[in-house]
Amino acid sequence: MSIPRWIPVLASSLLLTFLAVWHSNAQQSTENFQMIRTGPGLSLHKEMFMMPVTFSDEYYGEKTEAVFQISAKHRLFNTPVYFAYTQISFWQAYDHKHSAPFRETNYNPELFYRTNRFHLYGGQVGFDIGFEHESNGQRPPVSRSWNLIYFSPYYFRSDILLYLKIRYRIPEEEKDYPEAAVGDDNPDITDYLGYSDFQLFYRFYRCHLLHLMIRGNISTGKGGVVLNYSVPIPKSEMSFFTIRISHGYGESLVDYNRSFNRIGFGVLFAR
Repeated sequence: MSIPRWIPVLASSLLLTFLAVWHSNAQQSTENFQMIRTGPGLSLHKEMFMMPVTFSDEYYGEKTEAVFQISAKHRLFNTPVYFAYTQISFWQAYDHKHSAPFRETNYNPELFYRTNRFHLYGGQVGFDIGFEHESNGQRPPVSRSWNLIYFSPYYFRSDILLYLKIRYRIPEEEKDYPEAAVGDDNPDITDYLGYSDFQLFYRFYRCHLLHLMIRGNISTGKGGVVLNYSVPIPKSEMSFFTIRISHGYGESLVDYNRSFNRIGFGVLFAR
């Protein structure tokens, strides 16, 4: 009997988690990336941005979209457990003939445990272990959703953050018929988005920041890439000009099985 592919990943993840907890008294250094910041109360999580104009090979002309994202997290009861929420919307703001509709909005709550860190190669290593739900809140046949358990080891120092999310999709029952409200809306989503995301944040030259995200499925050869480049806006402490380029599958849930390109320009409010 062959060993399932997820067993070695789970075993190594548990080992890394044990090492992180074992080094629970490690000294923490300055956290320069909001995704890994710790502390009481409400804090920022993923990037928050507003791109008034984007260009893609699918949505152009009057259907040119504005794209914006909000994201925050809250540490619960002064414990290492966090609740986070991220929302990204695709707004056809210039299609006045059809009342400028929101074509797609994805809602992403999550609950995760953040371990203490330990020193490694001039930086620090930590781990997140969590559960997340992502959906677009629509009715069939355009309803999309999935539930995930994830393990995320990360390494950071003053100028770089490497963040790997390894995820397991919680199975859902098959639908009795395509328009049924109960059942799996997108049973093949991992064929396009795979089982992991890799993110690289690199800060250089006067707080310029490069953020690269790569995801995919090696067995199917499908996936997606997002590149964000941001620079500080003069005389503004928490605002940045940003250029965002995406290619491939999965920019939004409704488009998880459609590949296209997009470039957008706007303002990043937190990173």
